[in-house]
Amino acid sequence: MNNFSAARAITPAVERTKRFLFQPFRLGRFLKLTLVALLTEGGMSSCNFNSHIPSGKTGPMNFPFHWPAIHLPTLAAIGGLLALVTLITIPIALVIGYLWIRLRFSYFDCVLYEQDQIAPAWSRYHRQAMRYLGLSLCVGVAFWLVLIPIGYALYQHFKALFQSILGGNPPGFSEFLPLIAVVGPLVLVLALVSYLVETAMTCFVLPRMAIDDAAIRDALEDVWSDLLAEPGQFALFFLLRVLLSWVASIFALILLVIPLIPLAIVGVLIVLALKSASVTLAISLGVPLAILAGVFFLIAAIGVSGTIGTFRRNYALLFYAGRYPELAMALWPPLPPSFPSQEPGLPLRPQEGL
Repeated sequence: MNNFSAARAITPAVERTKRFLFQPFRLGRFLKLTLVALLTEGGMSSCNFNSHIPSGKTGPMNFPFHWPAIHLPTLAAIGGLLALVTLITIPIALVIGYLWIRLRFSYFDCVLYEQDQIAPAWSRYHRQAMRYLGLSLCVGVAFWLVLIPIGYALYQHFKALFQSILGGNPPGFSEFLPLIAVVGPLVLVLALVSYLVETAMTCFVLPRMAIDDAAIRDALEDVWSDLLAEPGQFALFFLLRVLLSWVASIFALILLVIPLIPLAIVGVLIVLALKSASVTLAISLGVPLAILAGVFFLIAAIGVSGTIGTFRRNYALLFYAGRYPELAMALWPPLPPSFPSQEPGLPLRPQEGL
């Protein structure tokens, strides 16, 4: 079993990504895999919140920040409409989340076993996707339980500042400094915690659910034990993973923009030449050429982004395989038992148990 450190896993991850996507290279296969990788491995999650509970007993309901008064019948109609929208959107969001998570499990299976068939992998991960969805919902609720008290405390502490802004009397920049001094570090801390949680779930919890069909509690306990066993290596993995993603994204942007510049120049010259002859001709040829160029750019962006996403998955697989024996067995299955050679002139291979 290869026990790669966070630093030593980079080069094998690059080689494994090249072998999986480019050896052999077939454009249709490459675009299919990179599109799925872009959807499942290249995304970023965020959490936005904005809530306020009105106060009042009877008559008009007055909101803070000098909002206009809303009478109870109107408020009831608005509340009913919001409840209806919520009842419709929540099930749709849950279904989309489930499908996206199941597709992530399927692509994990493809990269792990270096096979390109999404459908067979899709059929194996219904239970795991449901568990992962439940875990994601629990994590989301936990973040809300943290964010709502923090937001309420900030509002109460800076209530006068907020009321002066919405009351048409904006304060000077110096009066914003205390708010910035509190909100800035708070946002950084929440972003760091969000990244650590998302990475741990994606890179460590998901493999245990996929390979062992582990329950949520068992997967979390195992991952926590792994983190405590090698905190330095896991911290380095978290750091290198984000740094490598940034570096790869910068190179990808350069790779996409450099060919685009001469193409844009040539396209403008062609349009100007056609326009001098006929405006109708310039439009009839320029618009399809622009659409075609946009399609090619989109395909190139999918290919580059999906390649980065596949590398991220391979990097996590190779690093965690040294801490998770079942994952290592899936990555490097044992060779079939060898048999004594009967060819003359070749030595017999030693057999286990003899």
